[in-house]
Amino acid sequence: MGVRDLKTRKVDALEMLSKQGDLWLASAGGAGEAHVIAASAWWDGTDVVVSTRSNTATARNLAANPVVRLAVGSPADAVVVDARVADISAVEDVPDVAGGFAAAVGWDPREAGEGWMFFRLRPTRIQVYRGYEEMEGRDVMRRSEWVV
Repeated sequence: MGVRDLKTRKVDALEMLSKQGDLWLASAGGAGEAHVIAASAWWDGTDVVVSTRSNTATARNLAANPVVRLAVGSPADAVVVDARVADISAVEDVPDVAGGFAAAVGWDPREAGEGWMFFRLRPTRIQVYRGYEEMEGRDVMRRSEWVV
């Protein structure tokens, strides 16, 4: 297939983020302990929105340390997103977000019981690569700005 140019990688990343309902989310608490979960996610065109209960390790980590890493795809075709928490809201307080999230991922946290929160994650860096041949030049976003 050959090495993709940055413009193609950006298009592929946006497509993967738009279609992907699940991803891996890595967070760390105030003391730096790592925590990784599989999470349903909605790419709203600017941010990645995830939902979890307010009493989970992930929610506590995101409140204490707003830096996260997300991974979508496989080792052979990966999108890795470094992001910061831009907003935290109770699911019942943001019906527009809840509706968009439910439509994108196929379930609604408002119907899953009490204590669910939305975490809006703003990308700061996005890397896209297929195997080792695309490791060089893998950044399509740096410092929250698209490279292409």
